Order: sequence, then C-alpha cells, then structure tokens
Amino acid sequence: MKKIFLVTGIAVVSTFTTAFAQYNTDDNNAKEGREINQDPVSESVKNQFTSDFPNTSNIRFEKTKDFEKVNFNQNGSQTTAYYDYNNQLVGTTVKESFHDLPAGAQIKILDKYRDYTVADVLKFNVNSDNVSYYDNETYMTLYGNSFDKSNNYFVELKGDHDAIVLEVDLSGEVSHFTTIK
Repeated sequence: MKKIFLVTGIAVVSTFTTAFAQYNTDDNNAKEGREINQDPVSESVKNQFTSDFPNTSNIRFEKTKDFEKVNFNQNGSQTTAYYDYNNQLVGTTVKESFHDLPAGAQIKILDKYRDYTVADVLKFNVNSDNVSYYDNETYMTLYGNSFDKSNNYFVELKGDHDAIVLEVDLSGEVSHFTTIK
C-alpha cells in the first residue's frame, strides 16, 4: 500500500513540475517577444540536424513562426541553427567576442558608441548551399528585425538608458540594426 502512495505521489509531483517548467519557458519566450508554437519540431529537421552537426551537446529544439530552431553547444560554442520548413539549414548564429569583429568595426564602435558597453556579439553564417532560402521571400530575423541573406555580426550594446543592436558586415561596415526596449 505504501508503494502505491509513493508511486502516486511521485507521479503527481512530476506532473506539476513539468507543467511549471513549461509555464516558465512560455513566460520567458513571451518576455523575449518570441512567438510560442507548441507543435513539435519535425522528425525530418531532427534527422537533418543530426547529419549536419554530429558532435553536439545540450540540444534544444524550438519551432517558431518562420523557422525550426536548434540551440546547442559545439566545440564549446553556444550555437543556434535555423531550418526552413523544407528541412534545409538556413544558417547559424554563434556567440563571438568583440575582438572577433573586423578591426575597422571595432574602432568605429569604440569611437562612436563610447558611452555603451558590449553585452553580446553574435555572428550569423548563412548556409549558401540552401538555394530554396535565396529563392523565397522568407528573411532571417534577429531581435525582431529581418536582414539581408548574408553573413553578418550583430553587436548588442547597453547604455545607461537604452540598448541597441548594431549590424556589422564582414568588411567592417557598421550600421544601426535596432533599439531594444
């Protein structure tokens, strides 16, 4: 009889823990302005991801309005892969450091944005083998804004009263991408 109560108790606690964890995840996604889709990521994307990135850890799948995303660690780097609904890799974002930016961009940012501190640097690498991505009207979006289908850095800067994101191309050109609220 004690075993029945113990098993029932564990099942109830497990159910509430799972529900609470899902609630917190949904709440965090809402705060970040991401649209939440409870549909599971397709098995085709999971299989394609495994083929594209065989040696990864901490894998987490997420389905958004435009893409199926996979967050993971590879070779010590936090990475996100974006797949279109044809199960093709669109591109990846990788956390980088400020010193990975082209030297000219570093100088421009330090000069023009001296009242800001660097909070984050992401590098978007487009998958140039995905012809369907170049042919369709879907654009990549980061920080709620779309951008051209090319490799770029995105530098998040925090000031005393606001936060902004700069877009830096590989030649070192710097432009304002968005303001974060």
